[in-house]
Amino acid sequence: MPYFERSGVRLFYVDYPSAADYPSAAGSRPPLTLLLVHGLWGAAEGWIHQIPALRTRYRTVAVDLRGHGRSGAPPSGYDLGDHAEDLAALIRHAGLTPVVLLAHSMGCSVATVLAARHPDLVHALALVDPDYAGDPGEREWLARLADDLEGPDADQVAQDLVSDRFHAPATPGHLRAWHLLEVLARPAWVRAQTFRHSAFGPSSLRFRPQAEPVLRRRRRPVLAFHRHPARAEVERRCLPGEHSRIVQHPHAGHFIHQEQPDEVNDTLMQWLAALPPSERQVPSHGR
Repeated sequence: MPYFERSGVRLFYVDYPSAADYPSAAGSRPPLTLLLVHGLWGAAEGWIHQIPALRTRYRTVAVDLRGHGRSGAPPSGYDLGDHAEDLAALIRHAGLTPVVLLAHSMGCSVATVLAARHPDLVHALALVDPDYAGDPGEREWLARLADDLEGPDADQVAQDLVSDRFHAPATPGHLRAWHLLEVLARPAWVRAQTFRHSAFGPSSLRFRPQAEPVLRRRRRPVLAFHRHPARAEVERRCLPGEHSRIVQHPHAGHFIHQEQPDEVNDTLMQWLAALPPSERQVPSHGR
């Protein structure tokens, strides 16, 4: 499995080539490449329900963000902008340009910052229950939570957050158990730093006033799976282009792609197949 080093941080990623040569609808463009970006306290294996389907048609790369999974955990550098620049460097290193970003939760904010800063690297974005554009009225509660994640009961606080806010009545028991164990796989200080920066860091998109201007800077097609109507409405106001789409799952938990993998995969594959080619994908003889 490959590793990539940037500024002294060793990042893990797994690169699955396409299992077959898949002719696009246009019949003339190279196949798409996807980069899968997990969410807060997650890792690449969170996409196990998507990778087998995606790699039947597309090169599929899944990454562990810094401080997560098998990647290094430096003492600092957990702002969303740091994660976005890590991904920009990985995209260039692995020759993924232009890439389709498939992201979940905090990964959606990272992907959005990346698309706003480096539009030349991004072909499209598929986003699963983004954590951005939340209610500013939750700022005080999130600040208390950030403090508690640095306290003596940090493990229990993190697991309670997952149980109370990420799971829904329909969330299967095996996913509940997986998520609660996954939380404990991250050192408490990494959990605390990642959470505080995602909510309050310089590049944070957690609240609507900070998120909307950055969301509007995206110029690539967006497919967004939402469970919160208010956030879906903010997304709708900021969508670029005719190929963007919102799919709502109001009864799902936070891990929509794991709870409803067949539905998410079907929607995702249809959307990917219909994407227009980017300028960098059009062969020179076709111009």
